[in-house]
Amino acid sequence: MHLASIVKRSVFLAVLGTASLLAFSAADAQSIDEIAKKGRISIGVLTGAPPYDSVDKNGNIVGYHVDVAHLIGKELGVEVDIVPVNNSSRVAALESKRIDIQIAQTTPTPQRAKVLMFTSPYGSYQLSIIGKKGDVITKPEEMAGKSVSVPKGSIQDMTLSGMNIPNLTIVRFDDDATAMQALVSSKVDMTGSLAVMAMDFLKREGLSEKFEVKFPLQTRYFSIAVRKDAFELHQWLNTFLFCINISGELDDLHRKWTGVPIPGGRLPSF
Repeated sequence: MHLASIVKRSVFLAVLGTASLLAFSAADAQSIDEIAKKGRISIGVLTGAPPYDSVDKNGNIVGYHVDVAHLIGKELGVEVDIVPVNNSSRVAALESKRIDIQIAQTTPTPQRAKVLMFTSPYGSYQLSIIGKKGDVITKPEEMAGKSVSVPKGSIQDMTLSGMNIPNLTIVRFDDDATAMQALVSSKVDMTGSLAVMAMDFLKREGLSEKFEVKFPLQTRYFSIAVRKDAFELHQWLNTFLFCINISGELDDLHRKWTGVPIPGGRLPSF
């Protein structure tokens, strides 16, 4: 075979292979039409994180995340299947296609964005350190030599792990509720938590006189996450969030469940 023919054949095979790959990716990607034809969408929602979500007397998960999930279903015209997830299972549930999207209070980070695709934020929070009243803990340096509970794989876990505080013992639990309970039962000196969640828990348990927010670590945001190939669904969700953000509907839902507006005002878009 002449050199020119070999080159032409190589180019043809390369183009054919690229086209096949693109066709496969497009067929494998999750589309709005596929969800509409199925007539339902499966949404992973974080559990054990009141007031953002909790279980009512009938055993149903209710709260801010759930209301956002049902708004998505309403706009898409499909039924919503709420699937409980926690900090350690939410990524696997999405990657394994057990859920279509996750509304699981996940903070977007460059590292997480390597495996998931994040929407613009649908909420924000003040990440704080909670401890016993009377304990002098007003800044990270004063956490040295103490113990702190966190939900495993959470943003507070990653934040505190990266601060390199001398002799700080980080004790990891499956969710926010058990991490908070570790503080209440004196298994740890402090817990890393969302301020709204911590104050809601302490108020409900009648512990406001014993524990308090010691200091804020930082203000962070949480986003909806989809699989890396779900470009159409990702774009639709961003448009949806933009609309309910500027209309004030998102802030109304936040006030309904937490009693306070979304921290920091109107959410950013990206």
